[in-house]
Amino acid sequence: MERESTGEIVGLDMGVTHTVATSKGKFLDMPKLLTKGERQRKRRLQRKLARQTKGSNRRNATKLAIAKLSAKGTDRRKDWIEWTTT
Repeated sequence: MERESTGEIVGLDMGVTHTVATSKGKFLDMPKLLTKGERQRKRRLQRKLARQTKGSNRRNATKLAIAKLSAKGTDRRKDWIEWTTT
């Protein structure tokens, strides 16, 4: 689908209090990247990882599970940025 330019110019300011502030005075905040259950699972897996023997297959499986949860958050962040800036 082709997009038509409206001719408007909008400035964006990236900040700490609000994720994005537009020149029109609108504030946009990024939602939580992981659900409550996903955050709990990640914390639990990180505690489990700390107790496991380095180099073990079970530790590698735990690291993979943590990496998958982190990737979900990263993908959601990238998606939100694309939707917001388009």
